[in-house]
This record gives sequence, structure tokens and C-alpha cells, in this order.
Amino acid sequence: MGVPITFIDKYNPEQFEIIGITKKLGFHLRTRIYPQQIQVDVTGKKSLVTKLNDGAAIKLSYPPQDKTYYIVDNEYYVQLYARVLIKRK
Repeated sequence: MGVPITFIDKYNPEQFEIIGITKKLGFHLRTRIYPQQIQVDVTGKKSLVTKLNDGAAIKLSYPPQDKTYYIVDNEYYVQLYARVLIKRK
């Protein structure tokens, strides 16, 4: 399960095991590698990047109006905040 980094303040090692983090994932945890993307920032500026490969992303039906997003093969994505990956013991 992915939880916010603030989970660490409440972490109980007898209840949960930390298994990773969604930023800069190791190759063994990735489910997809994205080709080069077009990053569109909130001002509309476009750049060629590979940032979606740094962590978790969500596919959207349409581009958001108020945040940076990425275009891959005419599909829209946003990158998520880092999450700690845990599992119940």
C-alpha cells in the first residue's frame, strides 16, 4: 500500500514493514517505463523530459488546468507525490 511520507511519524514496525518508496523506484518495482514526454507546466511552457520514470503517475482523461502534466502518445499524465510503500505484517 502507498502512504504519505508523513506516515513515518506514526510508523509501528510491529504492525507494518516498509518495502520502498515511489520516487526513484528500483527497476524491480516499476510497472511501466515511459518514452520521452512533453511536460506542460502551469504557464503552458512545454519541455521534453523523462520525469515520469522517476516515480508513480496517474493517467487522466483530459489535461488539468492547475498543475504540471505530461503528454505521452497523446495521453495525459500527472506525477504523484512520493509515497512510502508498506505491507502489513
